[in-house]
Amino acid sequence: MSTTVEIEDRDVLASVGRHWGLLLFLGILTLLVGLAMIFFTKESVVTLAVLFGVYLLISGIFQIVQSFSQKDHRALLAISGILSIILAIFAFKSFLNSVTLLAIFIGIAWLFRGITELIVGIQAKGVDGRGWMITGGILGIIGAIIIFVWPAAIGVLVWIAGIMLVVLGISEIVGAFQVKKAAGV
Repeated sequence: MSTTVEIEDRDVLASVGRHWGLLLFLGILTLLVGLAMIFFTKESVVTLAVLFGVYLLISGIFQIVQSFSQKDHRALLAISGILSIILAIFAFKSFLNSVTLLAIFIGIAWLFRGITELIVGIQAKGVDGRGWMITGGILGIIGAIIIFVWPAAIGVLVWIAGIMLVVLGISEIVGAFQVKKAAGV
């Protein structure tokens, strides 16, 4: 049994090793996207906001179409789809609208997640990690408040995401060369 596993591991490593260039390409792409987000933060925020508007438009259309084929929740799907399309149109009116809308959605998501984590953490007496849940919940709520009060903070989030992508890209590039070496290619 041990020999079979070793052979399978070698086959997988050899297969991945033959395609190490793809891993390298993905690492370079990740690095470049991260650098673009760091050096072109405003443009990145606008791009993300416009993509969010496109998402709202497409999901709204799908929800309306889906409402015709559903027996249950037909009205909710239709209303949700119409609201999504209205929000998309609002987002497309100006870049400022789309950035603000994206910030509001992020803030709402963080607020709900923060409240949920805080409540679960408070109720989880004696459970390992309870303190982390409470801390995470509080930080989520604080983050939501910051986004609501200062929507431009979304630029800071994009900048931080850019840094994370740069680190990830470098890690992927190094990993690609390690895979190449380990596979003997």
